[in-house]
Amino acid sequence: MICQFMSQRRSTFGAATATDPAVVGRRATRAGLVLAAATLPLVVGTGTGLVVDAPTLAAGVDAVLAAANAPLVGGYGRAWLFHVSALGLLAGCWLLGAGLLLDGVFD
Repeated sequence: MICQFMSQRRSTFGAATATDPAVVGRRATRAGLVLAAATLPLVVGTGTGLVVDAPTLAAGVDAVLAAANAPLVGGYGRAWLFHVSALGLLAGCWLLGAGLLLDGVFD
């Protein structure tokens, strides 16, 4: 009986509302996936651009690491774009994970 109840894939709440954790989880999963998919090419492109423009590979890796460690406020150029897009990718991954967790626990 317990296994049969736990194997059902539906919310434990009566009616699905906008604040139902399963609904929030599905929406967070979609939003995180969209955010991660939108920022991934930007991270790869700007990171590759920073590495390619450097005189050596080691200098390129150092430029990417410096861009990731630079302050966000007051920045400009490709280093700032890399930093912002990397933060967007991390936020998307976090949102995707939180949505999957909510969807899995409460659904």
